[in-house]
Amino acid sequence: MLVTTSAVYATTTTVLVGSGGACLVVDPGVTADEVAALGAQLAAAGWRAVAVWSTHPHWDHRLDGPAFAGVPRWAVAARDDEHATLAAERDADDELARVLRSRPGDGPAAMAPVPAVAPTHPAPAGAPPGWRSLDTAALGWAGPRVLVLAHRAHAPGHGALLVADVGVLVAGDMLSDVEVPLLDEAASDPLGDYVLALDALAASGAGLVVPGHGAPGPLAPRVAADRAYLAGLTDATPTDRGAGGDPRLASAWQRAADDRQRRLLHR
Repeated sequence: MLVTTSAVYATTTTVLVGSGGACLVVDPGVTADEVAALGAQLAAAGWRAVAVWSTHPHWDHRLDGPAFAGVPRWAVAARDDEHATLAAERDADDELARVLRSRPGDGPAAMAPVPAVAPTHPAPAGAPPGWRSLDTAALGWAGPRVLVLAHRAHAPGHGALLVADVGVLVAGDMLSDVEVPLLDEAASDPLGDYVLALDALAASGAGLVVPGHGAPGPLAPRVAADRAYLAGLTDATPTDRGAGGDPRLASAWQRAADDRQRRLLHR
């Protein structure tokens, strides 16, 4: 397994390596140079991408580059009309623009084609509740056994991957050490959706989590931190942002998101 990290929002790309160097690449991103460098890393290792997984339909998780052109794209759900909307959101993103200003010659990675819905089948006995088996043969990837959890925390059509035999959870935009839980503000029950998904991820049996943003780390303390944040989110007053508070609220944009979520839940 390979995990790379972008300068944009500390976005991660995870590469799951199967037989003969065939790879399932999760969320390649974020700038054009970063995606090209990822392709070069795979080539240098003698690996090749045979499938790309998009964890959810936000622009920074639906990106492309020459090394992945024509490689089949998969997700738990997708909308045929999402491409133009995501491209506009990418082009308007302030953090992407800030990073690119420091990198002359670099640019945003291209938007990927809309992914197909990944084929799954019932998980084997003993699998954690709510998970299904990814049909890796249909994906053309001879890799390890992978389970999929489809949920709607953070975004509809969110799909986490569990490499069960080695206890690795590729979580998408949850369980981050640099971002607090970010709700789907358009959902009818954004907090309830998040709690349900977090419970399912906590019960996965994984030891290591790779979040969509931040560093890989042990699952249990990430779950505890997110549960503590969500429990406090029902208070109208902001979480303690001092020395003893949630360190993820040190950044201005995370504090703004926290304020917005509190307003959403108390309107």
